[in-house]
Amino acid sequence: MARVLAILCAIVALLAAADAAFAQAGSLPVSKGRYRVPYQNGTTVGANNDHTSHPSSLNRIDLGGRGGGPYNIVAAADGWIRIIEDDNKLWCPSDTSSCGALPTTVCCGRDNPACSGNCRNNYVWMEHANGEWTKYTHFPTNSVTGRGHQVGDFIQGGTVLGQEGRIGLAGGNHLHFEVARPHNGIASIGSTGFLADDGDPTTDDYDRQNRIPAFCLGGTNGIWLNSTEGIVAANCPAACDPTSAPGVVLGAGSVRQLQANIITTGPNHEILSGAGEALQAQTRVVMGPGFRVRANGYFSANIGGCDAPGSL
Repeated sequence: MARVLAILCAIVALLAAADAAFAQAGSLPVSKGRYRVPYQNGTTVGANNDHTSHPSSLNRIDLGGRGGGPYNIVAAADGWIRIIEDDNKLWCPSDTSSCGALPTTVCCGRDNPACSGNCRNNYVWMEHANGEWTKYTHFPTNSVTGRGHQVGDFIQGGTVLGQEGRIGLAGGNHLHFEVARPHNGIASIGSTGFLADDGDPTTDDYDRQNRIPAFCLGGTNGIWLNSTEGIVAANCPAACDPTSAPGVVLGAGSVRQLQANIITTGPNHEILSGAGEALQAQTRVVMGPGFRVRANGYFSANIGGCDAPGSL
């Protein structure tokens, strides 16, 4: 029993150190669990911008349906709807010329001062049991409330929230998707739907409330990078490899999310500055001797079912 308590205390200490690193700019936080692709089953989906290339902020991702449409957007995990904003009507591309013949009541280029102040996104924020929140942006007007969804509703992963759209600050139809750990729950989300202070590089929390989304994509690592090839949206398979043993060093700029029934890190497993790792084990995580997380690195260990979005 004493050995078990010692191991638990060591893990708690490691997690506390990781949380301290998480608040520093330069770290690469990874979502605790894997989330299903937030499109209705059978939809082919590609990544237009990944967590490294999103034009406005790090760790967020732009997804788009492939081959037709309209496309239904679904909850990425079980959870509670905390915010719904879907009464905005303007599409706001980067310049007025993209609007073509559309009237300013429907389309307003961001370079048009006459109406650019009304360019607001439609979005939904959901809270999940693991403390993470997910955000879904650019819904068509009333496509969420029109389905009967209300703030406070608990819905299951895979439930349709609304349709893919382009309302607000968007180049075209797509889903802007985020995973975040708001520091103060709903109070951390401003009136325009963005995380408070997250865009201010003078704060310690700059881009650190958002976490790199890890998806159940059928591979070892759930991190989705830009790809011209589509992935077919489906329920998470809840598949669990017997064991996993992460490599000794995770280099700067690298990020991964691993899961298995049992995870045992090798001796001297080290996460360098600017690297991030999230481990999710169904049974246990065993930290080998010499485990280290460097300053501005990120690490989390999580117990939960494999490919089980929102697990603790």
